[in-house]
Amino acid sequence: MKLRMRLRACLLAAPLLTTVAVEHRASADNTVQYTVKKGDSCASIAKRFYGDTRYADLLHEANNITGPQPHVLKEGRVLVIPPKPPSPSGPDAKLTAVRNRVEVQLPEVRPGRINDPLYRGNRVSTEAVSAAAVTFRDETQVRLGERTLVVILGDANSAASSKSVTETSLVTGNLRALMAKSDQKSAEPKSVAITTKGAKVRMVGGEAQVSADEKHTTRLAVYSGNSKITAAKKTEDVAAGFGSKAELGKAPEQPKPLPFPPVWTAGLPAVLMDQGKGAPSFVAEYGILEGAQRTRVASWHVQVARDAKFDDVVVDRVVGHEVQRLEAPAPSPGRYFVRVSAIDQDHFEGAFSRVMPFGVIKATTSPTSTGSRVALELAGVPCERVGNVPLQSVQSGVDLRGTEPLFLRCSPSESEPTTLFTFNGAQEASSKAASPGVK
Repeated sequence: MKLRMRLRACLLAAPLLTTVAVEHRASADNTVQYTVKKGDSCASIAKRFYGDTRYADLLHEANNITGPQPHVLKEGRVLVIPPKPPSPSGPDAKLTAVRNRVEVQLPEVRPGRINDPLYRGNRVSTEAVSAAAVTFRDETQVRLGERTLVVILGDANSAASSKSVTETSLVTGNLRALMAKSDQKSAEPKSVAITTKGAKVRMVGGEAQVSADEKHTTRLAVYSGNSKITAAKKTEDVAAGFGSKAELGKAPEQPKPLPFPPVWTAGLPAVLMDQGKGAPSFVAEYGILEGAQRTRVASWHVQVARDAKFDDVVVDRVVGHEVQRLEAPAPSPGRYFVRVSAIDQDHFEGAFSRVMPFGVIKATTSPTSTGSRVALELAGVPCERVGNVPLQSVQSGVDLRGTEPLFLRCSPSESEPTTLFTFNGAQEASSKAASPGVK
């Protein structure tokens, strides 16, 4: 099988405090300095000082906090807390990832773009072979699969208390909601409500997937945290590793175990090299080892991405249960990540496998007056020259004298196996994996 390449700052809101005595100090112009504590997020700090997570954008601007969300706040960092403006200016959510054909209705319909502001009532939809991610103002994130339509409802108060709940209406398709755990013992887990035509799902912490098919059957698969599904005036508690479905007009079924995460049974070298003729194809084999679980697998969900969070996915395919080998032409130089999950006969998807990283680099060897030069395109893949010279990091190229050999050791990350490449003068390189590409 060949696949073609295509194409959380900060999750939990801390309780609102009316006074802050020790952690911050005020200046003459009412600007406050606050020292970040373990477990703090931009949203929780905005909630603490302003009473509304939408003021997180004010903190971003005042402290030059940039980059994709969720932002990581280092413990001990001192933040400037500006005076509270008359009203929050931030939207209920933002479009934070777009792949292929994504549309937003704002209220006009147009192609979606990264950082599009989303307010209550706005819609986001994806077409075939497309995906999107929406990050709410409290930095809860929902990821839309292909052919999915959601309506942004923003924050609401639960009927049982005054706690804020992020709400989304899922019309069709599937989405994953992700909520980070807080290190603060006093912080309460964020709650997310996802409404479909036939049911309502309530998630507290962790990660879960909710889908609504053409018959309006709602499926809930829980990977971590706790969730509930309510339909026809009945509620089922669904624990991590279980799933439940509710057909339109019927009560939810008793939760059942999800498929096991697949394991990698054979894998590719940690780094592949292109010497001007294209890198070797990357190959990985996967499966479920336990016999009883193997019989439940109807298909596999395979993803390859440019980032470990899988926001920038380049391959996203569902293949039949008989396909347990991933083989595809290597992409352009850079770092990549692969994962796979199992889907059972009732369309419940289990947790993903261990993420397997790999790298692709490009090397071009050309003669010089004294020997040869190996020009390297590493694109973020760390490589070191070893063997005949003191250990040294390599960035772009190496000059060799005469027939001097070059030994280059590369890895997609410091914790992954390395691949040793050997250049003999101006000859082509050979490679050898220092250890298997699958651990």
